[in-house]
Amino acid sequence: MEEQEVKPRTKFQSPLPFIIQFRNLIFGKEKPDTFTSVTFVINIIISTTFFLWNIISYFSISMKDFIEAQKGISVEEIITKRGGELGFENGEFLNRLLTFHAISIICWIIVFVGIVLLYRKLIQFVYFIVLPILFYIGMSIFYISYTYFIEDTTTYDKIALLVVVAGSILHYFLMKNESRGGSINFFGAIEDEEEV
Repeated sequence: MEEQEVKPRTKFQSPLPFIIQFRNLIFGKEKPDTFTSVTFVINIIISTTFFLWNIISYFSISMKDFIEAQKGISVEEIITKRGGELGFENGEFLNRLLTFHAISIICWIIVFVGIVLLYRKLIQFVYFIVLPILFYIGMSIFYISYTYFIEDTTTYDKIALLVVVAGSILHYFLMKNESRGGSINFFGAIEDEEEV
């Protein structure tokens, strides 16, 4: 009876699928606590909606001639009309909106890095989430216009941005509390204060 040759195992023959290996590389092998997981899910859902909206908006403006040729909808006319209502000269609002959406895409990519750091429970996550969102809001108010932010930004957008920023700041302080021996849970943090 011949002995079968045992081949060395390579990473391509590993029983662990590549997707799981990739996930572990990005998010780490340890699963965070429930409160961190909930914050992570809320942030990822909200950030994804903004990211996709900015991508769609950017390409809609960039491909305005194609859309007009295919669908007969003049994107440029619609945007120029709204720009006139906001006090912009011809074409200026269109260019600002295009720049705004391009920079917003970069902001949301940075936020995704922060969300990964949040999941891995690295306290630096707060800078990667809060600062790009504040920059995004600042661009909307100061680069486009305050009226644009008030009238053209939906109530959902404003609440969603507030939820991500406030939730991230709260989570930052709870993580600091946990590093000092307290609890990451909001109610646990209160109990720890009462015991002192």
